[in-house]
Amino acid sequence: MKRVLIIQTGGTFAMVPRGPSGALGPAVAPAEWFERLPECRDIAEVTFCQVADVDSSNLGIAQWRAIAREVADNLDAFDGFVVIHGTDTMVYSAAALSFMLANLDRPVVLTGSQRPLASIRSDARSNLVSALDLATRDIPEVGVFFGTRLFRGNRARKVSVHGFEAFESPNSPALADVGLEVQVHHERIRRPQGLFRVHDRFDPRVIVLRVTPGTEPALFESLIASDVRAFVLEAFGAGHVPTLEGSWLPFVDRATSAGKVVAIATQAHAGAVDLGLYACGQMLERAGAVGCGDMTVEAATVKLMHLWGELGDADRVRRNLRVPLAGELSCHGVSS
Repeated sequence: MKRVLIIQTGGTFAMVPRGPSGALGPAVAPAEWFERLPECRDIAEVTFCQVADVDSSNLGIAQWRAIAREVADNLDAFDGFVVIHGTDTMVYSAAALSFMLANLDRPVVLTGSQRPLASIRSDARSNLVSALDLATRDIPEVGVFFGTRLFRGNRARKVSVHGFEAFESPNSPALADVGLEVQVHHERIRRPQGLFRVHDRFDPRVIVLRVTPGTEPALFESLIASDVRAFVLEAFGAGHVPTLEGSWLPFVDRATSAGKVVAIATQAHAGAVDLGLYACGQMLERAGAVGCGDMTVEAATVKLMHLWGELGDADRVRRNLRVPLAGELSCHGVSS
């Protein structure tokens, strides 16, 4: 029987109502799960560990490193890993793990639930059972499983606060579909190309700015003189920002001249940034901006943190932002 390590970080999955207000809080210990999920014993030999027990809003770089360390330290002892995680920041953690765990040769599946395991109409049971099953299969990727689909972790986005199909992957198809049968799309799965390595350095000094009509970029000028290393501009469409009244071009030019990286992502749910497509994008490129291709905003943000932590040089960060590291970016989605 395959062996799977379940890494608990907290989230809704194991919470129960607490106190007079009925607000959800941590309660169910991992060892108690098997009392509610005896069928898990038929899937794999399971071991538990816990690196945190918090709402996922409180998870960050320290917890990413702790999860990666558990995977690395136990790589030879287990066939796969399941990470129980709150839904709100799950895709950030998945992206971070995909960049940290280079040449991973077995599955790391992040999952969670919209309702606690203790609730009658919970999705926790089915999500964990399917995640365990997927963690025993030949899927050497960091993935997010929720509902009925396994997505590449750095391609997923949370799209619903209440729905049981809470995640989508707008620019990359599912790695597996779970229904009456489990269908793994092996042709979509990345394979390790070298020795396993952990790259766990991150620089948190990355800020996301959403471009909106009428916003004055001058409001953010003081950030250029700060120790911010990179800006992700959520632009319109294929990478468009105002260039007439309220132009963003001076901000981009000054930020780049000050040694910052300015990355252009899109507010659109699907599609890619292409700075060469329209005059606006070309002006951004001349001002020093770099396009994020079809990366999600979440993946681009974490990737910038990772690249700054590992490389520490603006020019190298700009060049590598456009290079796929862990399947987060389609080659055809890379702007010139």
